[in-house]
Amino acid sequence: MKVGDKVRFLDAVGGGIVTSINGNDCMVEDEDGFEIPSRISQCVVVTDEDDARAAGHAPVHQAPPSQSAIERVRLVNEADDLKKENGQLKQRIHELEEENQRLKLSLLKAQWPENKDKKLASTRPDKLPLELLVNSRPYEVLRGDVIEVDLHIDALVDNTAGMDNAAMLRHQLDIFRQTMQNYRHRTGQKIVFIHGKGEGVLRKAIIDELKLRYPSCSWQDASFQQYGYGATQVTMR
Repeated sequence: MKVGDKVRFLDAVGGGIVTSINGNDCMVEDEDGFEIPSRISQCVVVTDEDDARAAGHAPVHQAPPSQSAIERVRLVNEADDLKKENGQLKQRIHELEEENQRLKLSLLKAQWPENKDKKLASTRPDKLPLELLVNSRPYEVLRGDVIEVDLHIDALVDNTAGMDNAAMLRHQLDIFRQTMQNYRHRTGQKIVFIHGKGEGVLRKAIIDELKLRYPSCSWQDASFQQYGYGATQVTMR
């Protein structure tokens, strides 16, 4: 310890600047200008950084981040970039699948003669190319080898004016029955009926229909990741 050092008292609150030293004793001037006698053994030299820590603040001179901390930050940033790229890739794959379906449909249509509508009507559904059969109805979409049927009422009709809830439900069930009839010969075919979560009225009606009219078919909730709670997958038997 020397004159001019900044000290803090060990046995009392406060401290100040050492103004004189006499043997084992010293004089400390506090921030108000008063000199306080003290034993040197009861004083400890402090720095501005020590004061900052004592006040609960970050030290004036912080140590540089460790290599492991820098590496963790780098890995987190890379993970965020990969998640973003993964989302973009999924979207691109979805777009390519849809484009592929459109091209396959165009090719199939080009192979059919001008009277293809008659041929469609006279050919058993299980003998028709699935792409052509599915894409003949606007509310159906082929996703890989799974048929999606959107039973939301706005996907089935252009205008719901004059339709109450009961009429809408009847129409949705008519489409469900028609779809089951269309694919009744395609054993193993998976059909996802998108009914939405709502109050569960349409879903219950579909399950009741399956139990009553199609007991040989199996059904389960469709993929939660893709449809949430709003779809039922039926496998034709």
